[in-house]
Amino acid sequence: MEIHKVLDGLNLQGIKALEFGPLNRPKIRTEHGAEVYYIDHATLEELKSKYPGDASMQGVELMPIHFVADGRPLRLLTKEAGEFDLVVASHVIEHVPDLIGWLKDAVSVLKVGGVLALVVPDKRFTFDILRPLATHREIVAAHTEARSRPGLRCIMDHFANVTDVSHVETWHLWDDYTIADRIPYVHGPEFLDIAAKHYAEGRYIDVHCWVFTPWSFIGLIGWMCRDYGLDVDLSYLITTQERGLDFNIRLTRTSGGTSTDWEYLADYARQTALWPPYGQALASKLGLAT
Repeated sequence: MEIHKVLDGLNLQGIKALEFGPLNRPKIRTEHGAEVYYIDHATLEELKSKYPGDASMQGVELMPIHFVADGRPLRLLTKEAGEFDLVVASHVIEHVPDLIGWLKDAVSVLKVGGVLALVVPDKRFTFDILRPLATHREIVAAHTEARSRPGLRCIMDHFANVTDVSHVETWHLWDDYTIADRIPYVHGPEFLDIAAKHYAEGRYIDVHCWVFTPWSFIGLIGWMCRDYGLDVDLSYLITTQERGLDFNIRLTRTSGGTSTDWEYLADYARQTALWPPYGQALASKLGLAT
């Protein structure tokens, strides 16, 4: 069975793994030789009822859900399974309301030497292309408030700035990045009032809370290691590949602290990241290359 590139080179035989939000496309399966557990925000039956009209989900098999996230610390929720060798999350981290809290929680269930494998959307090639990068200030606010739903500023930024990449498709950006200068916005200004009303009513509004490039993400992880006691080293990175829209990164749990030179690696990721022809020049003009 084919191994996703975020797991490339890992020995999966006999390990214990936990994957967030697998739906019908998990990155790791028992067929890989691992003891696998899946976690999501809802039960399997609830997930089935959530996608009745989604054509992409018709006739597909959803993975069994062993744990349903209910606000408890992950160590308590998964204590019956014990510690894990591997935790996998693909296109999950951008949705979590409290970035620092979620990362520390995910790392807490790993053995020392265990791996947190992440597939993360790169804003340069997604509907977040014109949204600002995640800031220290908002990340700290989310953690201080122990947010269990996306913050109002994140929600308003989404509805004000998300673009209609379905209008051009991601791979077209790799052919002609100047499209970035004319992609239409998805929502009109009326959606800001609607979103604010729903937020005030206490509703959970699922958006990308956090927006990254490979190098901004690495820089943020280094900051969290230094200031928030996130005990990990960077052990693997593949920046966004041609015609792709996400990057792959693995963080290894340490026994305390970090030995990674995060600033150097963030700069290296910036310098070596792939761009379409003329993409970097246009991105600098549009403020997208930061």
